[in-house]
Amino acid sequence: MKTLKIAKIIGLGLVTTVAPTFAAEAVVTSVTPETITTTGNRYGNPTLYLSDISSAKAWLNVSKKKDENGKNPVIIDVRRVEEFVAGHPVGALSIPFPHVTGSPAKANDSENGYIGYDVSVDSEVGFLATDGKDGILPIEDFVGHVKRFVKDKNQPIYLLCKTGHRSVQAANALVKYGNYTQVKNIWEGYEGQPKYAYTGTVPTVTSTGDSANPYKFVQLDLNHDGVFDVNDKDGWAFYQGLPIETKLVKSKLFNPALYSVKK
Repeated sequence: MKTLKIAKIIGLGLVTTVAPTFAAEAVVTSVTPETITTTGNRYGNPTLYLSDISSAKAWLNVSKKKDENGKNPVIIDVRRVEEFVAGHPVGALSIPFPHVTGSPAKANDSENGYIGYDVSVDSEVGFLATDGKDGILPIEDFVGHVKRFVKDKNQPIYLLCKTGHRSVQAANALVKYGNYTQVKNIWEGYEGQPKYAYTGTVPTVTSTGDSANPYKFVQLDLNHDGVFDVNDKDGWAFYQGLPIETKLVKSKLFNPALYSVKK
């Protein structure tokens, strides 16, 4: 048994609530409209979990330590270690899924510092692994890490990732493999996606003249600064403007020593 090593996290930050300082990026979305059947999450992915929840509602419940049923919810940030360290919702736990650190280059990858889960074994959890690229850790290990923090199967758990893909995978895993009953997906994610204009009840589109992608959604510059960047995305840290921190609490932080794989 050999533990895969990742770079050390240097010290424990003392900064509490901070503003995001990510580099700006231009966003152009060109799509062909189509009708899909969706059960709530923004991508129409499979859902085994209880429901979706907005970033604002999640923070409201967590901050007052009580949801609609009087139970104290917990936020689990399933983004990679390096994403969590750069900033996360105040008080969130770091339990990455399906990528712990790095990105896979092939199926069942465990090389070049990548640590991740083998999600291809279950289509209800691994629906994003269409390219066959994933890790080798069993899904049950992720559930085991969550159980270390959340022993009550009826405690509300809110899952968060960057935009709402990985959090759905994690939510499905907790329900299917852990029998958790109050799992919700934070719909917008930490960074989120661009916001678009509407004409009546449908997105406003303009013709691009491209036969492969004949329509382009009209993106909104929410802060009127003349630039389309992350600050115009609808996630927790940006347009939502909810509290984030870079403070690292050992009791809530991912421990790489827990992730061991056979070599």
